[in-house]
Amino acid sequence: MSMDNVAPTRMQLLAHKAQIKFAADGVQLLEGKREALLKELIERAKELRNLRNQLHKMGRAAVATMAIARAVRGTAEVRSSGVAARRELQLDVRTEKVWGLSLGAIDRHNIVRSARDRGTGLLDVSSQIVEASDSSERMVEQLLVCAPKESNLLIVGEEVRKVSRRINALNEYLLPKLRGEMRTIARVLDEREREETFRLKRIKKKKADAKAAEAAGGAA
Repeated sequence: MSMDNVAPTRMQLLAHKAQIKFAADGVQLLEGKREALLKELIERAKELRNLRNQLHKMGRAAVATMAIARAVRGTAEVRSSGVAARRELQLDVRTEKVWGLSLGAIDRHNIVRSARDRGTGLLDVSSQIVEASDSSERMVEQLLVCAPKESNLLIVGEEVRKVSRRINALNEYLLPKLRGEMRTIARVLDEREREETFRLKRIKKKKADAKAAEAAGGAA
């Protein structure tokens, strides 16, 4: 373990112990966050799966009713009805905070309309075109339900990956590095302590020998 940038002192030893505790506590917090995010991810994935299944059914229904309308009334009449019913969708986009993440939601207004709201009356258009319009607008409404949920699922999934990378960095790099440096500091301090003890013993022995020699000289 390289100690080029770390002074082997008792202050550094205490500092490393504090850093290790802080990092270990951080790992526990991050693991708790990851577990909660994974639970959130699974719940949202299940919800989105059900919504997508409904969207696929509505899409197939919209395609089928549109095909029937074109076969019975002709493509020109279907297109004319579509132009007459064209409008801007009334949508409100908002965000909510979940585990510190900004997740989006779309509030929808009057996506599925009556024939009168589309600018046509029941007597002005055929039942096939009305049914095709209803099916298409229901599909669009379901699509607007799914879109933000799919985006939110990607955001939560990316956050899970980020948290996992932080946990791995702490467990596989920072904590082993700090622990290795702490062991090295402790070993250096132990060696210094043994050297200091040996040095003091030598000094003490020299003093004792000098005192003994002085006493022997005085007796002679």
